[in-house]
Amino acid sequence: MNRISSQQRKLVYLIAMGLLLAPIVYFGAPGDGSDDSGGQLSQLRSEYDLGETSLGNVDPASATMNLVLLGLRGIASNMLWGQAVEQKDQKDWAGLRATVDSIVLLQPHFKQVWEFQGWNLAYNVSAEWDGVADRYEWVKEGAKFMIKGSDRNQKYPELSWETGRILGQKIGRADEKKYFREYFLDDPNREGGGPDPDVNPDGKDNYLAAKDWFVRANEVEDQPGISQSRLARVLFRSYPVRSQIDYADTFQSEGKFDEIERIREAWEVASTELRNDWGSERFMTPAGAIVLEANDEILEAIVKEEGERFSLAEKREWVNRRQNMSNYRYWRLRCQVESEEKTINAHRNLFLGKRALIDRGDVVEAERLLTEGMVAMEEILSEWPELEQEDNFREECLKAVVLWRGAKQAQGKEVPVDFPLKNLWGSYPVEAAEYTELFRTLYGG
Repeated sequence: MNRISSQQRKLVYLIAMGLLLAPIVYFGAPGDGSDDSGGQLSQLRSEYDLGETSLGNVDPASATMNLVLLGLRGIASNMLWGQAVEQKDQKDWAGLRATVDSIVLLQPHFKQVWEFQGWNLAYNVSAEWDGVADRYEWVKEGAKFMIKGSDRNQKYPELSWETGRILGQKIGRADEKKYFREYFLDDPNREGGGPDPDVNPDGKDNYLAAKDWFVRANEVEDQPGISQSRLARVLFRSYPVRSQIDYADTFQSEGKFDEIERIREAWEVASTELRNDWGSERFMTPAGAIVLEANDEILEAIVKEEGERFSLAEKREWVNRRQNMSNYRYWRLRCQVESEEKTINAHRNLFLGKRALIDRGDVVEAERLLTEGMVAMEEILSEWPELEQEDNFREECLKAVVLWRGAKQAQGKEVPVDFPLKNLWGSYPVEAAEYTELFRTLYGG
């Protein structure tokens, strides 16, 4: 009888152990790397991207590894950050790359690590190199680093946004932009040439590649429970359209006027996306939801939908505020004006007139082209006087007058009292004098 009782007790113990082990296995079973493998804890780690598989390339005998083993990853990372700064100052680029890799492997979900080091590589480290191709290589390293961070942390829209900013603004607006934009399509550091598939897998213009990342940032930010801390939301959501505008604008700045249909199409896409995407999106304000591309009919529908908690006048006021904050009306007007053939031709004549004067010294042809462009610009400004307030548009017109005056004086001609864009020239005497002095400094006369 005692023996049976002992066996029964052992059986009860085994059953109890099994019951206790079951939740441990259910919750703690390791996964194989896929999202739905392993126990509940493993699946949650995969869902929230909290799992770690490596401590990085940290020297096992170093003080950093000792801190890691003691659970002091933050302190270890701080030590590596200091080491990275020292390596940058010493121009130890190979060491810097390895140290940065170790930092992100120790703190892969600390957003600021990716933001700071990606920016550091693309802007600060790249500036330390003399060769343009070498600078571009480090700009790429910054972009690749940010892409890696974005892929690893898919709930941070800021990382996708920063990737777009490097591909768009750093490559497209740096002093070396002429070369960077060419390298983005035909990389001199890559055997066989062509675009680097890690940053430009589709072989796109850098502004269109940046646009894809801004779209991705918006898609991440759209998800429930996710927000961004970079900009006011109405500005953050504008960047896909702004990249399309930058893409269209480069045709003018680079003088690619033999592709007029492509220029017009680029501006028309920008105009459509501005109105239908950014302009039609709802933004929350203290007066409820609004849209930037709003009329009274749209706003009245929103007022009724919200149970008439806010008046139509309140909605109008906040539409105006958000339009002012984002410069929406200007961008809408700019897209409309730039997509017209007469505007494209005006830009073309001013650009070719400048090249005729500066590159070839053909003062007669320069005067003719600049005059035609200035006449067209005056007509455009009379139709859309708001453009006078836009810095780049006004600068182009004033510089055209400076070049035109230089072409006439080079022929021994007096500048007439009346001339195209005279009113604009007289309205901005400080800027006119500044551009005149710049012309004299660069070209004499």
